[in-house]
Amino acid sequence: MTDRELSALFGRTLEAVRSHRQDLLGPRWTSPSKRWEGKPGIVFEKDLVREYLNGSSQSLIAEKFHIEWRKLRQVLLSHRVPIRGKSQQMFMDLHGRSPKIRLRLNRSKLYIIFAMFGDGLRPTSQTKQRTHIIGIAAGKDRDFAENWISEFEQEYSVRPALRTVGINNIQASISSLDIWNDLHSYASFGTRSWGLRKEALGHLTSDEASRTDVGYGLRGFFDADGSVKYQAKRSSRQVTVTSVNPEGLRQVSTLLGKIGLRHSVYEDSIAIFGRRNLLDYQRMIGFGIARKNEALNNMISTFRVR
Repeated sequence: MTDRELSALFGRTLEAVRSHRQDLLGPRWTSPSKRWEGKPGIVFEKDLVREYLNGSSQSLIAEKFHIEWRKLRQVLLSHRVPIRGKSQQMFMDLHGRSPKIRLRLNRSKLYIIFAMFGDGLRPTSQTKQRTHIIGIAAGKDRDFAENWISEFEQEYSVRPALRTVGINNIQASISSLDIWNDLHSYASFGTRSWGLRKEALGHLTSDEASRTDVGYGLRGFFDADGSVKYQAKRSSRQVTVTSVNPEGLRQVSTLLGKIGLRHSVYEDSIAIFGRRNLLDYQRMIGFGIARKNEALNNMISTFRVR
């Protein structure tokens, strides 16, 4: 930064800046060759590091302080600050900040994960192509996509994009290495391979996890793959969820048992039927999708109460 720029920044005359430069900014660099080598007395050094650690992007810092990325990198390395990867920097340039990563399984994160179990946009194996896209394909249910986005924004402080691809194919997605790593520390994703990791499942089935949080997480799965089936002629009323992943369904069954919801498990589905069980489902889990919630209410209302 030139003396003239400093004069405008501090509201001082040019002569005052030149005569008090050391008082304002600290000692000058020992030599031009050591200007960006992390030597004592680097002007703005602490500001650069602070800005970077607070989440400012590399391009924003480079523009603000009028320095090249090569020089900024030398300063950061001299302070042993981890350098963001290309994917992380692209995220910063797009969103203006890094996502907030909370190392916990709360209700918002559970909803995000279970919704991706049912309607995940990309499997875990996508990393073979060096991509880290996180999202859901919500079909025609915009409210499902918006609910997922709302939970995502609450958990990570960044907002996924919402778009419509073709007809009745609403998608919500975002690309982030940090968020991808966080979610995959608890689960893996894919049509035939989705499921919680052993440690995460153990936590959710323990007394440490509340039944309310587990039920809210399961809502994400039923929003994605659940359906309301009412056949008046057969007097059949049930909420079902289907999957080609039997191991994943067993995990869901375990968690349904955790919250005390009676259900039946089949080879490729889970079913909840009977007035009391459906009322328990409505109270403990329910649907976030308006059309499914309405269908559930209508079906329950057809029971004859003695």
